[in-house]
Amino acid sequence: MKFFREKIELQYRPRLYLSGGLDEKDLKRLKRKISKGKGSCAVILLSENADDIFDIVTPFQLKLPVWEGKKPIVAGIAGSKDDAADLTCQMISDCLKSRGDLKLKEYICSL
Repeated sequence: MKFFREKIELQYRPRLYLSGGLDEKDLKRLKRKISKGKGSCAVILLSENADDIFDIVTPFQLKLPVWEGKKPIVAGIAGSKDDAADLTCQMISDCLKSRGDLKLKEYICSL
């Protein structure tokens, strides 16, 4: 029995939020590392739980069996978990400015 998954499958939103210090040119490399469960970044996922909005995980955590058979939706990538908190605040602010409400999952999926 394997404890860790070999392959991590993710869905990336066309417009990802990236924390300071990360930009579009880093994205291909970051996605490759994340798919192998490597790297020290924080991945912001849309939560499958109706009561939650985001799940913030490390690439290594995506190798755990709890993600088996799932293809989480990536809304953003941050350099660290601390940066991820700031990035989610930015998402909330952008949603409020754009929509006038806090329907974050709908906002992220409309980007």
